[in-house]
Amino acid sequence: MIGRFLLPLLVFSFAPAGAQQPFVPDIGANVSRPWPGKDFWTNPAEDWTLSKGRLENTFSGGNRNVTLLTAELTEAAEPFTARVLLDQVSFELFGDGFVGLQAGVRGESGDYREAAVTGVGFAAGIDFTGHPFLGGKKAEGEPLPLPLRGIVLELKGEPDGADRYKLSLLVQDATGKILRTVTSTAHASWLPGLVSMTSSSQAPPLVDLASARPAQVPPIPQARQGEGRFGFSKFSVSGAKFALHPERAFGPILWTTYTMDNDGTLCLLLQAAPFARTEKMDAELVLPGRDPIVTTLEPVSRTARFRVLKLDPAKTMPYEVKLAGDSYKGTIRPAANGRPLKIATLSCNDATGFPHRDLVENVRAQAPDFITFLGDQIYEGIGGYSLIYDHRPGDRPVLSYLRKYAMHGWTWRDVLRDTPSITIPDDHDVFHGNLWGAGGEPADISKGYGDSSQDGGGYKMSVEFVNAVHRTQTGNLPDPADPSPCRSGISVYFTRHAWGPLDFLVMADRQFKSAPKVALPGAKIENGWPQSISWDAKTATPEGEVQLLGSRQEAWLARWAKNPAKGSKFRIALSQTPFCAPQTLPKNVHSDTDLPTIPAVKPGEYAPDDEPKADYDTNGWPQAPRLKALELLAEAHAVHITGDEHLGSTGQYGLKGWSDGPWWISSPATADISPRRWMPSEEGKNRRNGAPKWTGDFDDAFGNHMTVHAVANPQDNDRQPARIFDHAVGYTITTWDPASGKVRLENWPYWASPAKPAPDNQPYPGWPVMIDPASGKRVD
Repeated sequence: MIGRFLLPLLVFSFAPAGAQQPFVPDIGANVSRPWPGKDFWTNPAEDWTLSKGRLENTFSGGNRNVTLLTAELTEAAEPFTARVLLDQVSFELFGDGFVGLQAGVRGESGDYREAAVTGVGFAAGIDFTGHPFLGGKKAEGEPLPLPLRGIVLELKGEPDGADRYKLSLLVQDATGKILRTVTSTAHASWLPGLVSMTSSSQAPPLVDLASARPAQVPPIPQARQGEGRFGFSKFSVSGAKFALHPERAFGPILWTTYTMDNDGTLCLLLQAAPFARTEKMDAELVLPGRDPIVTTLEPVSRTARFRVLKLDPAKTMPYEVKLAGDSYKGTIRPAANGRPLKIATLSCNDATGFPHRDLVENVRAQAPDFITFLGDQIYEGIGGYSLIYDHRPGDRPVLSYLRKYAMHGWTWRDVLRDTPSITIPDDHDVFHGNLWGAGGEPADISKGYGDSSQDGGGYKMSVEFVNAVHRTQTGNLPDPADPSPCRSGISVYFTRHAWGPLDFLVMADRQFKSAPKVALPGAKIENGWPQSISWDAKTATPEGEVQLLGSRQEAWLARWAKNPAKGSKFRIALSQTPFCAPQTLPKNVHSDTDLPTIPAVKPGEYAPDDEPKADYDTNGWPQAPRLKALELLAEAHAVHITGDEHLGSTGQYGLKGWSDGPWWISSPATADISPRRWMPSEEGKNRRNGAPKWTGDFDDAFGNHMTVHAVANPQDNDRQPARIFDHAVGYTITTWDPASGKVRLENWPYWASPAKPAPDNQPYPGWPVMIDPASGKRVD
C-alpha cells in the first residue's frame, strides 16, 4: 500500500475509503517555464515547456518524453494504474509517430537517473493514424477521429499468475466514456522501472510483451523530424506496485559548488533548474552568525553567485541555500592543517556509464580534500538528442547545454556540496569539437557549424551561450585576474586561488589560442590535423603572430609566477590540456577520426608502427608561446594538472633540453569513445630501469622535448562494459605534503580505489610518481 508522504510541491488526491490513493505530481497551474517541476526529467529540455498546468511538447521529434522521477514500478506482484489527459497541439500529424505512455523504463545500471535520461521500456498509446496500441498489439475497430483532444489514457496492470500480468489500455473521453480498449498479457519482467509521458514523431519498436524482456530493447529513434506535438495534464499513478521516492526529486536547487580562500572569501554558486528567464527568482545563503544573504538568479545560466568576505578560513562551516521553497545544505571545509592534502581530478566524460556510481564511490574512497574538473564535462552525445547550434542569442541552445550539464551535477552533487572544487570548460562544453578561441572572436559559420567553422578560429555559439557556460562552470571561482571581457563580450575566468598551502593558477588555454588553419595555410588543416602529407610540424613557421594564452593571460602568469600566495608551499597550474602532444598513431593514419578503426592492443602487446602525430588541438603548438608559458611555470616550480587527452600521463616538460622544465599529470578520461595512446615505435632514451619503452626522453611531433614517466595506454581487457573499460578510463589523485615538500602523482583506473580488494586497489602501472617540485626531480 502506498503511504502518505508530506512533500513540498506535491499534491495528493485521495480516493474514497478502501481505494488506492493516487500520487499526483504537481504540474504548476499558474506558471510558464521550461522546467516541469522537481518530480520530472525532460528529454530533451529544449523541446518541452510547462504552460499553465500542462506539459507541452513544443518541438517535434522522436521519443520526446517527460519521465517521472519520484515514483517507480517495482517487482511486487501488485496492481497499478497510470493515467494522463492528453491534447493534440499540432494542427496536423505527420510521421510514423504516437502519443502516450512508456512504462518499465530502465537502463543497464539499474540507477533511476540513467533510466530517466536514456532508459527504454514499452509504449502504450495512440499512433498518428488514430489507432490505440499496447506494446505490439493494436486495438481492433475504426481509428479514433483526429485531432486527439480531451483524451484520457489509462494504463492498468493486474497480476495474472506467476510472472504474468494482464495489461489494459483504456482510451476515454473527458467525461470518462471508454472509447477504445486494448488488452495484452505481459511477462512481469517488462514492468519494473519508470513511467514517462511521450510525444514522438517516430514509432516505438514492436515488442513481444508476452515473452520475458530481452537483455537489449531497441530504443525509440530520436530524429528531429515529422510533426506531432501534444500536451499532458492531470497525470497520476496509483497502486501498490508503485513505490514513492521523494528523495529523487531534482530541483529547484540542483547542486552547489564553492571555493573558500585563505583570506576568508567564500565564492559559492547555486545551479538552479531552468526557470523562465522572465521569472524573478531570489536565492538566499544562510551561514552561521551572519544575516541571510540574498541574490537574484541570473536568468540565462540559472545560477546564483554568492561572494562573502571575512569568514574564518580555518573553521568548518555549515551552509544552507534556499530558492523557491527548496532548501539545500552543505559544509564549507577548511584546508587541513598539518597533514598532506589530496586533490582528485577528472575530465572528458561522454556519459557512457552515467551516472558513474562506482566511479563516484571510488573517488570518495580516496577522501579528497579538493576536486577539480578540467574540461569536457559534457560531450555531444550526453543524454542523446544531439545539440542545438545557433550563433544567435536564444534559450533553446542554452537549455540543450543546461540539460547535459545537469547530468554532471546529478553525478557529483553529493561530493560537491561538501568539497571545495574548481571546474573549467573545454571545447565540447561550448559545443565545439575543437576550439581555437582567437581571443573570443566570432567564428565564420557561413558554411554551417561543422569543422570549417571551428578551424577558422573563434566561437560558433553566441556570446550569451558561451557566457552561460562560463558562469555555470567557473562561477564559484575567485574574480578573474583581469576581468574585462573579450572584445566580443565573452567573459574571462583566468584567476588564482590560494587554499591552505596550495596556490592554484587557473588558466584558459583555449580562449585566446590562434587557429592553425589561418596561421599555417600550407598545412591544409582540417579539424586540427594537417592534410598535407609532406607537412613538417617541427620546422613550420606561422604567418604572423600566434597566441596560446594571449598577452593578457601571459602577463597574469608572469605576475603569479613571481608572487606566490602568502604561506603557500606548492604552486599548481590548472588548464585544459598539457603543453605537449603525447599521442601516437600508425604511420599511415593522419587524423584521430580514424581512432575507432584502429585495432585495440592486447595486454602485453605494443603498436607495431606508431609515431608521434601533430595534433594542433594539443598545446604542443604554437611552440614559441608554449615555451614562454613553461618558462614561467618553471620559475614558479609549478606542477601542471590537465585533462583533455583521454590519455592518463605523467612527465616532465623540456625547455632547453630534457627534464629541465615543470612536471605535468594529465587525467584519464572519465568515459570516452576516442581512446588515444602513446606507443612510439622509437623507444624512449634514458629510461629508468625496468620502465616500459614508451617512457623516457622524446620529442613530440612539434619538436617539443618531453620526458614521459608513465602512461595509461588503452588495452583490450576482460572488464565489462568494454566500451568504457577498454579505453583506460579513470581519475587522477595528487597528494601534496607540505612537511616534506613532495608531491605524489597517481592515475587510477575507473574501477579502482584503496577500498577495493586486490588487484583493484592500485593505480595504473607506472604510478605513483613522487616528485620534488622545488628541485624538479623525481624522488621515488
